[in-house]
Amino acid sequence: MDVMPVKRLFAVFSFLIIMFTASPILLKSETPEAGVDISPGLLNLAVPEKIGKVQERFTGSSTRTIIQIQDVHAHATAQQNIAAILERLRMVFGIEKAALEGAWTSTSLPKSHTIPTSREKQLLAGTLLDDDRISGPVYAAIMSSKPIMLIGIEDKTFYEKNRTLFLTHLGKVKEIDGKLRTYEASLKESQKSTWGPELLTFGNAFGKFREISDLGKFFPVLLKTAETQNAGTSDLDQITLLRSIMVLEKSFVKERLENEIEQIIKKYRDRPWTLEELIRGGKIPPEEIGLYPEIKKLTLLYKMRDQLSLQNLTDQIGVLTSRILEKLVKVSKERALWERTERFCLSKKILLLQATPADLKAYKGEKTLLESELTGTGLSETLALSADFYDTVEKRDEIFFDKIMNDPSLAGDVAIVTGGFHTDGLSQRFRAAGISYITITPELDGTAMNEKLYNARMADEGWEMAKDPQPKTSSVGRPPSSGSQTLSELRNAIAWIDDRFPESYEALLQTRDVREAKKFFLGGTIAVSRSAKISYLSREGRIVPEPKAGTAINVSKLRVSEFMARPRPEQLKAVRSWLAQGAERREKAMLVSSISILARVLLEKEAVKLLEEAISNGDTIALAQDVPVTKTPEILSLMRGVDRFEATDIAMLVKKTPRFQRLAKKRPFAIMENGHPGGTYVVLPEKPVSLVLFRIITLNPSLYQAAKDPAFLALLQDLVAEILSQEITRKSA
Repeated sequence: MDVMPVKRLFAVFSFLIIMFTASPILLKSETPEAGVDISPGLLNLAVPEKIGKVQERFTGSSTRTIIQIQDVHAHATAQQNIAAILERLRMVFGIEKAALEGAWTSTSLPKSHTIPTSREKQLLAGTLLDDDRISGPVYAAIMSSKPIMLIGIEDKTFYEKNRTLFLTHLGKVKEIDGKLRTYEASLKESQKSTWGPELLTFGNAFGKFREISDLGKFFPVLLKTAETQNAGTSDLDQITLLRSIMVLEKSFVKERLENEIEQIIKKYRDRPWTLEELIRGGKIPPEEIGLYPEIKKLTLLYKMRDQLSLQNLTDQIGVLTSRILEKLVKVSKERALWERTERFCLSKKILLLQATPADLKAYKGEKTLLESELTGTGLSETLALSADFYDTVEKRDEIFFDKIMNDPSLAGDVAIVTGGFHTDGLSQRFRAAGISYITITPELDGTAMNEKLYNARMADEGWEMAKDPQPKTSSVGRPPSSGSQTLSELRNAIAWIDDRFPESYEALLQTRDVREAKKFFLGGTIAVSRSAKISYLSREGRIVPEPKAGTAINVSKLRVSEFMARPRPEQLKAVRSWLAQGAERREKAMLVSSISILARVLLEKEAVKLLEEAISNGDTIALAQDVPVTKTPEILSLMRGVDRFEATDIAMLVKKTPRFQRLAKKRPFAIMENGHPGGTYVVLPEKPVSLVLFRIITLNPSLYQAAKDPAFLALLQDLVAEILSQEITRKSA
């Protein structure tokens, strides 16, 4: 819930090197040799720069690793990149659960997730994400090719107390800001008249650093001032290390580094990792690295960065600053004003809810004096309110940590998504407990969070949807729930999202207008004309004739029991419509099988023609190469549209082949394999009819869900087989 911007303490790095090494050299992957463990290990994780960057690493004594992802609320780019980070953690490192701040329920969004991937699904999810109606983790769970479990780690009582304090504080922000400006202006005037020129210059630089935590600008000033004033740094190992890192970074030759990276990547492009992960994980032999001078320096740079500790570096900056002050401060009056300025900066962060755990610790030590200095400014009451807010935040930190450590659903490696204050607080607890962690900040593209939007959502504004007062056509939808939705309620109501998203997706298919679908998602009622409904249902193949009563239009979902109870001629008529509409649709589908299975199916004479027709539609046949290449039927080796993957079976193809997983995001699929376990995907029989059946099922969300019912699938298979038989008989006649 905190609104503190993501800290930029490590902005000192030029990131020239990262630009070329983590941007993602995401190496395209086939499945590796069976039985060979090629994982570089989660502790060697390196995030592609275009989606985020690793801020801190800590290797503890535990067997588990926590991936901390800093949340930036009301920031569309950050949420998009959080979703990308979670999906990469799932695909590359097998992490399929994420703990969330702001939620106290758990779900994998099964209804939304199982909607086959399509342009419409991505459009709706992306629109809701961009408009801050769903979060990055929710988007990832909806769009991922495999389920991602979202696990709330909040205590509702403390969360709501925190939110109430936040809203109370929000009503006083303008007043607080005005009083702080007045107080700060008075301090600056005192500094000009009290501090000497050198102290004033250093004080202004240090003040800006305290304001925005941009070490990249302050560190050179700190070093130069320390050198000028003969303030020693030899015993400050983190300061010395950071200076060495900066020197090493400046030594890289950009063009040579680019060439070396290009050469080495050619040898490892079949791996789903960044260059940094390959180096950290020891996947590139040392003797090979030795052939590339710039990459050798890069390897050293990674090792040096791993020795940096955010907390220790911060502490040593404080030590060096104190040493510089000993040189610059000439009279006690100057020191007294410096200390007063420091206390003001501390109180300002707390009053504006921009503090860090370290700031709170300092505040508790200076509380009495600080409150005394604020007497008469009108800020004392608000300071108490802010302190109450942070007391509750710290209690929530304790709750988060306890759940991460003790909740069975969060055992093992896990990702957690929290705001910056919680991230820092949890880092301290993980270190103390010996828990390994990696902290990642999402890329923001140089933009700040939308505080106005965040505050409006927290204050229950902007969620009400107006109804059409006099609809002229029939409508779909339901009235909004009592009251409007807030960001906190939306974060926790993941089950509500899972009910609403599929219905909104249906609304998008009907209206072909994402604005209307979003309106429906928020509880509004949308109007759909009869002609639009008929057009939509015709495209979907969901117009089913009623006995003796003309045509009945099912506006919501296919009623399986109703369909199965109809007379055979009506069922055949409906399926013919689905087949006809399926052939006209521009979307592409995919059938997943194996070489051995499809080879057996192709022994039946009509199967080859059906396969050719499927390929001509632009569909993909994805096959696990479960037999030697020399035993692959020639037709499967030569036919375009048949994509073979180096997987020993279908399970490996679906679960462990990144290239297939990327393809599956674009094309919904069914599996052809008798007895395939699970219930996530529609599984078709090893028969020629499946070469037709897969397309109409995968491109129709309602049919896809219905086809998971064995009785319905058997009926549908029988109906399609009869239709195909009639067509063959008619053509032969």
